[in-house]
Amino acid sequence: MSVMHELTAALMNTFPEAETKTFVLLLQSGDYGFWSAIIATLRAVGMAVSGIGLVVAILIKGAAATNSDRHALAARVAQNTFAGLFLILLGWSIYDRMVAWTPL
Repeated sequence: MSVMHELTAALMNTFPEAETKTFVLLLQSGDYGFWSAIIATLRAVGMAVSGIGLVVAILIKGAAATNSDRHALAARVAQNTFAGLFLILLGWSIYDRMVAWTPL
């Protein structure tokens, strides 16, 4: 029996109330446990916002014509969008590695 299963059994035997059992089972559901739904939502929102940011940068660039200030603005928007996307993807993979390295 793994350590996580032993911990679950100990918690469920210590607190026999139905609400506690439900809470303990929710803590261990999915890849990220209790936080799985929140992490998935934040990841999806971050990916969607970066897609919107990239579309906005393309639209600004397309409407800029000969205006160099707008071309610079489009470059800054695209740069910030890619930086945000990089942080989202990097944070996601770092968190996955931290979970994999955890001994539980």
